[in-house]
Amino acid sequence: MDFRIFKPQGVLKDHVQGIWSLSVSPHRVADEKKLLFSDAGSGIMFNLGGEVCFGNHRQPEGVMIMPNSKEAQYVTLPPGAVLAGIRFHPGMGYSVLGKRFDHPVSIADEPEHLCFLAPLQEQLGHCRRHQARIATMYRWLIHHLNSDDAAHQTITRIVKAVQPYSWPQALPVGTRQIERHFQKWMGMTPKYYQRILRVKQSLELIQRSPDIPLADLAAEQGFADQAHMTREFSHIAKITPKQYSRLVKQKQGR
Repeated sequence: MDFRIFKPQGVLKDHVQGIWSLSVSPHRVADEKKLLFSDAGSGIMFNLGGEVCFGNHRQPEGVMIMPNSKEAQYVTLPPGAVLAGIRFHPGMGYSVLGKRFDHPVSIADEPEHLCFLAPLQEQLGHCRRHQARIATMYRWLIHHLNSDDAAHQTITRIVKAVQPYSWPQALPVGTRQIERHFQKWMGMTPKYYQRILRVKQSLELIQRSPDIPLADLAAEQGFADQAHMTREFSHIAKITPKQYSRLVKQKQGR
């Protein structure tokens, strides 16, 4: 699998986690299966070749709106698959698309609401290289995103405030309003969002230091104990800390 990602700076930084492009060699003899970890974000995916499978959902060629990620899921990619996409920060998919999607939705499902994505899909279909696809999506975002929009700024301010170890201190609005905003924008509570972030940060620490004692990691990341961390990993990441540490070491040839 050949995967490229561009992480924008400047005006797109607070809205977009990454702009990406992916291809699988047509010469592979079997599907490629990858575990995608939860990040609470949402996105737009352009399937430019081959039917892919996200969890139990099969996605033919076309545009798919990916809902806010609450748990890890497997993606199955056939030989010759070509994908591209935009990954939004938590809450920003609602700002750009005008509503929250709780399950994968294609243009065919909501043609009136999502028809503005059809021209971008057509442009990407003419691109033959990763860099061309990423540049095309970047230009589209610059044209369609208004970084001075009040809704964008409100989402950024509130979601950033609800971080592990910071909530409920120094919130820009009341707790009940925060709860309503999170349900409206992301379909989850602020507490569940914090759980996702804690697991995500722990995965990143294991990736960097796979030999870290798991009891120390649990204490550092604010879990009640190692057993609590393992339960959270199993629910949100679909893998235990020990299994992930072993996987990282295998990839490093250790």
